[in-house]
Amino acid sequence: MVIDRATTAVYEKKTVKEKVFEYLREAILKGKLPSGQQIRQDDIALQLGVSRVPVREALMQLEAIGLVKFSPYKGAVVSTLSPEDAREIFEIRSLLEAEALVLAFPNLSHEALDRAWQLVEEAGEEEDPLKWSEKNWNFHSFLYQFSERPRLIALIRSLHDNVAPYRALYLRSLDSHCESTAAHRRIVQSLRAGRIEDAARLLKEHLALAEMNIIRYLKR
Repeated sequence: MVIDRATTAVYEKKTVKEKVFEYLREAILKGKLPSGQQIRQDDIALQLGVSRVPVREALMQLEAIGLVKFSPYKGAVVSTLSPEDAREIFEIRSLLEAEALVLAFPNLSHEALDRAWQLVEEAGEEEDPLKWSEKNWNFHSFLYQFSERPRLIALIRSLHDNVAPYRALYLRSLDSHCESTAAHRRIVQSLRAGRIEDAARLLKEHLALAEMNIIRYLKR
């Protein structure tokens, strides 16, 4: 099992466990480690030049956020998402993300909304599904940070990561993400107009559409 090495400069100030965690997390989210793939701890330790201890710790951390499962016979395996899993994840995301947006609303300045709009446009110009998925998260997380609820955002991020690889795959198969860009624009426009109820409703509708597309893809 070989995974392309990412640039190591970003990780210079991180602990060994954090480096291994981010390395494996990125490999899973980008599909280099597909669902159902066994992750051999010895292979990863050898590739990264570390002991098995930080690899084991990183895998346990990935298990906690739902990206990895431990099997009695195979050890660590990349999690597989079922349609039922996706439905539950999006139900929780809808509740948490709408609440995060409502909490963020009083702290959103004109400058912040200008930046949010810029992030929407940057994502809209992105043609690579994997890079688009990252830019999509950048838009959402930028707004949610103004809620000043780091634990809430961490929960949302872990749920986002659970479905991110599959969303990138269905976007690649559909060759389109125009609907998401349009939804993001409507959300920002509602926030500019001070209509937080409309913005929260549009966000839920946006997530419901993503849920429907992912479940349709998984059932195929």
